Amino acid sequence: MNFKKLILFFVIVIACNALYAQQTDKKVNFSIGPEIGFATGNFANTHSVGFGGTFQADVNVAPSTMLTFTTGYLSYAGKSAGAGVKYKATGILPVRAGIKYYLSGGFYGAAQLGAAFFNKGGGTGLAYSPMLGYEFNTKSEKAVDIALKYDGYSANGTGLGAVNVRMAYRF
Repeated sequence: MNFKKLILFFVIVIACNALYAQQTDKKVNFSIGPEIGFATGNFANTHSVGFGGTFQADVNVAPSTMLTFTTGYLSYAGKSAGAGVKYKATGILPVRAGIKYYLSGGFYGAAQLGAAFFNKGGGTGLAYSPMLGYEFNTKSEKAVDIALKYDGYSANGTGLGAVNVRMAYRF
């Protein structure tokens, strides 16, 4: 399945969920925001800080439970290996679905699973993200969502990981 078909598939799923949610008085929220990541493990030997942004749809399925659909783009800067050698930046486009459960007040735990597409012929891999977060309302009754998460990727027999912070505006 190529990238465009996969994105189209997720857009259709989100749209269908939005329609279903409207028919059953369930709510759909969208959020968008920047994300910063810090490479961990072996990935930290070749790459450092990653910057990017993500878009997420949350579909309310129970009083404290939401299904989540997330995509975005993150680029991790390559480190210098010495002697004039520098690793190239790695771009990652994750497409994940998961579940978010509100623990108390605005605090939540979530987990997502999906696919990751790597730039420059890096192929496709498994993407997973456990996270903890907190949402709070603004004066305009919109919300800010701050999450601390681990983004893990498995591709071509190797694993990459990063600890990320996402700060998003929910509308």
